[in-house]
Amino acid sequence: MGPTAWARCPGTCGEWVQGARSGIPFLVDCPIDQYAEAVVEVGEDSGNWLVPGEKEKVRKALLLMREERGFSGGGILRFRRELPTGKGMASSTADIVSACAAVAAALGEAVSGRNLARWAFGIEPSDSVMYPGLTEINHIRGSYHQTLGAAVPAGFLALDWGGEVDTLRFNARADLYGHYRKHEFTISRALALVREGIKGGDLEKMAAGSTLSAECNLEVNPKPFFTEFKTWVRSRGGLGLVTAHSGTLIAGVFPPDYALDSLLAEAKERFGPVFAETFRARGGGVEYAAIPRVQAVPSD
Repeated sequence: MGPTAWARCPGTCGEWVQGARSGIPFLVDCPIDQYAEAVVEVGEDSGNWLVPGEKEKVRKALLLMREERGFSGGGILRFRRELPTGKGMASSTADIVSACAAVAAALGEAVSGRNLARWAFGIEPSDSVMYPGLTEINHIRGSYHQTLGAAVPAGFLALDWGGEVDTLRFNARADLYGHYRKHEFTISRALALVREGIKGGDLEKMAAGSTLSAECNLEVNPKPFFTEFKTWVRSRGGLGLVTAHSGTLIAGVFPPDYALDSLLAEAKERFGPVFAETFRARGGGVEYAAIPRVQAVPSD
């Protein structure tokens, strides 16, 4: 086998805001310190990509990348870390982005967020986590993206009550664009608050916007204990909620210096989630590097 490389791409704690403006869908992702991490060994003579059986989208993206870049090889790809699926954590996008970036690193090539987005959107609607910072994007077609600024430090206490949401089916719902039209004014307010918060480093404004967006989303993607959880978060010093608009996850937004682990036991007892975890905000953007033969894969 040939060169080896690794790459990792962050997942998300849902979206700060998601909706449509004049019929054009958009979202602003909420990237966090959880990752999909891929390791690839490029085969010099093989034209096949060996990937885990459930990662067919990744294999298709690698073939798309290979066709565009004009190289003939294949190789072996595995994941050191994976994000939960069906939760709204950008798992599919992060898989594709980390895999393509790892291949680029193994071939000694630079790769941009725009390249990675093209390959991801060539397979399916995608998140914006391939771009640095916080980004507004048309998540259905990838027809536009706009960098809004750097991530604002924040902590998240996330809960999930099980189940999965198929993002492709969600985005194909016949009632979705009617929902977006109905709530367009409120979503515009939410987006304005999130944009202002990012620009001014004001987490309270961002949380106000994300809570508005999360409340609108309940119409098409209900969350258990939404009102009770929102009240509890604010009673414990939180600023609002952020939700996975096409997933099952919901999280309280807290100041970055809050000792969130102290709240986990109480949240589990009060709300009975299947999953409860704390995350930290970060910007989007992929990290990647070739691995010298004498070195092990880097660890955190």
